[in-house]
Amino acid sequence: MLQTTFNQIVAQQRWWQPGANVLVAVSTGADSMALLALLQQLPMALRPTIMVAHVNHQLRAASVTEAAYLQDYCQRHQLPLISRSWPVAGHPQSGVEAAARAFRYAFFKQVMAQHQIGTLLTAHHGDDQFETVLMRLLRGGDLHELAGIYQQRPFANGQLVRPLLAFSKAELRTYCQQHQQPFFDDVTNTDVTLTRNRLRQQVIPRLKQENPAARQHVQQYATQLQALLAVGADYAQQQLVQIGAFHDATYQGDIKLWQALPRYAQALVLRQLCAHFLLPQGLELKTAQIQAGLALLQGSKAVGTVTLAGGWRLQRQYQTFKLLQATAKVPVQPAFTLVPHQWQPLGPTCEIGLFPATSAPAGADSYDVLLAPQALPLIIRHRQPGDRLALKHGQQKVKKILIDQKVPATQRAAVWLATTAQHQLLWVIGYKKAQLFNPAQPDKILYRLVVRTTVS
Repeated sequence: MLQTTFNQIVAQQRWWQPGANVLVAVSTGADSMALLALLQQLPMALRPTIMVAHVNHQLRAASVTEAAYLQDYCQRHQLPLISRSWPVAGHPQSGVEAAARAFRYAFFKQVMAQHQIGTLLTAHHGDDQFETVLMRLLRGGDLHELAGIYQQRPFANGQLVRPLLAFSKAELRTYCQQHQQPFFDDVTNTDVTLTRNRLRQQVIPRLKQENPAARQHVQQYATQLQALLAVGADYAQQQLVQIGAFHDATYQGDIKLWQALPRYAQALVLRQLCAHFLLPQGLELKTAQIQAGLALLQGSKAVGTVTLAGGWRLQRQYQTFKLLQATAKVPVQPAFTLVPHQWQPLGPTCEIGLFPATSAPAGADSYDVLLAPQALPLIIRHRQPGDRLALKHGQQKVKKILIDQKVPATQRAAVWLATTAQHQLLWVIGYKKAQLFNPAQPDKILYRLVVRTTVS
């Protein structure tokens, strides 16, 4: 009996304490009406205190009838109901399904906060899981996506629980029919122009013909993968603590320690780092961005940036790397002069010095150049309009260099340049060095500009 199995699942999982307040998302479809009835029939030792939440998306004429029925149902069963309509004026021209979901879950968060409710229950079932895994298999190449729908995950200031993943849609419909529990079918679920509906109507029935247990197998795969990914996330978090440190809303790590990680672990660790900051903000983490980040951290290029969603950036600067969120343009430090045998800070994590090449200390990056006395002191400054760097076959605008290196526009003003006292550009530090025709002369000395990190 479905109720007995449901009772056993709730008793085993212990998602809430008896009598605890829960918010139940109800659409009046068979799935959510079955969930509501199952919760009402739980033994008192397992039953929570139920509040119902309903959203009228105003996408179908029948939604008015459905909302009225649910209001009557809740009155008859003495269940508190909070409803909200999605204004038609707020409907976008495209992406309606995603926008509706965002509106719905924002409403749930608001209700949970207002009524101090720690648990949201939704009626996602085993067929939803089947469809979701297939859709994600077709859509992308991120293994995390194949984990499908989680039975429990953090949400708002509490948790989101899907207690019905062990059941099929057919089982829930049968339960409603056997218990004379009215429900409403959403006619848009039959629209095969939508990918999910095509899978539901055309693909999944054929897979079930091949193996009637296909749905259960997909659920088992998803559950096992979720467990493996949880173990991987714990491992990745441990590695992040060992190779760097979290500082408020940023992370800074050591490149050498990063590159000492096994290659197979680096993608896992980088994804965990990005997910730590981006996912709580509801930001999407794309496989291409992770791959670009790996190329940046694994490569020989000393300086670079990968732009992520929401203004987040992964930055590499010589022997350190950071993940941080841009809130404004990078502040620009004033220019300064540099004389031989002197170090000057380039920022909080690195400095630049000028030394005779024969006695220069080691650094993360360097540039050897013949300099006459009148070329000193060197000037270390930021980019100016019209700056050009001399190359073997002509000149290149510094702006073009930074664009080619994919430096975000908000950061270009903070890039350091080294010039002679006569303003001849020598080095776009971290990006490109001049290729000068600079013949040796008696008064010229071979100097080495050295950049090194000051914080590990």
